[in-house]
Amino acid sequence: MTSTAFRILAALITISAGITVTACGPGTEPPPEYPPMDEPDPTTETVVERVEEPEPEPPAPVLVVAGEHTAIDGDRPTVRFRAPRNNRLIRRGPVNVRIDVNNWELAAAPGRHVHLIVDNEPYIAIRDVSQPFDLLALVQEKLGHELAPGTHVLRTFTSRSHHESVKDAAAFAVVVFHYQSRTEDFEFDADAPLLTFSRPKGCNIVGGRVLVDFFIHNIDGLAADGHRVRYTLDGVSGDIADWAPHYIENLPVGDHELRLQLIGADGEPVPGMFNDTTRTFSVAAVCEAATPACPDERPQGECSVNRQVCDYTDPRGSCVCADDGRWRCTE
Repeated sequence: MTSTAFRILAALITISAGITVTACGPGTEPPPEYPPMDEPDPTTETVVERVEEPEPEPPAPVLVVAGEHTAIDGDRPTVRFRAPRNNRLIRRGPVNVRIDVNNWELAAAPGRHVHLIVDNEPYIAIRDVSQPFDLLALVQEKLGHELAPGTHVLRTFTSRSHHESVKDAAAFAVVVFHYQSRTEDFEFDADAPLLTFSRPKGCNIVGGRVLVDFFIHNIDGLAADGHRVRYTLDGVSGDIADWAPHYIENLPVGDHELRLQLIGADGEPVPGMFNDTTRTFSVAAVCEAATPACPDERPQGECSVNRQVCDYTDPRGSCVCADDGRWRCTE
């Protein structure tokens, strides 16, 4: 082999070796294969379990229910006006009022008392009749205004400590008088059927029963086919055909309106300037002005209309004022 041919053969071997190395080198190796990742099935939805909260209990329905007749303890109480005299004209003040009360011992709050109604305003609780009192001062203090000149009607009846009226004809009295002048065309017949609104009044504790009470005069009684009292509470009406204390249950917190009408046997309203009365009252969690302090000792007998619970040192236990005006105590 000539030297020239040898050089050509050596060059070809070198080129062939370079091609082999290049083809097998790291730059030409295929990338490693990894197992494919699991992809979510597009048709599958994620389900989140929801816990349904129970629906709140609906509020209890508002009801007007009849209570039991409260028996008179002892002799029948009687009341009458000694002053002012019926149809008297009082030209200038004071207007002295004197009430005789028999067989009904009056006491400081929350004891027995009499209700005094001036015209048709909310009653004033009178707890001492041992001396005459000035009506002008009383109206200013309790009702917040002066007694207007003209003809006025005073009504009174005995009341238990929880403000339930004593439902007996002798426990009621009425008088008409004139202050400074007489009101022309004043129409009031003291001998005609008469309805006197008493309760509810003011603020009442939520959760307790609200007393509905009134006095009927010149009527033998109430009956479904005779005289009856129609109530309209916050727009809902019904008839009361039994002269007994009634109670409103489940009233929510807030202001409420109660209308009482005297209805005759014919189903029509009985004429009379006081036989159709509307009052507003409230229900609240706390009625500070209406809730007296608990007695120092466990009370006996009658109590306040407020249903507060009074806790006493053992062994005297707890006492609560019940709807019948009696303390109920647990040892």
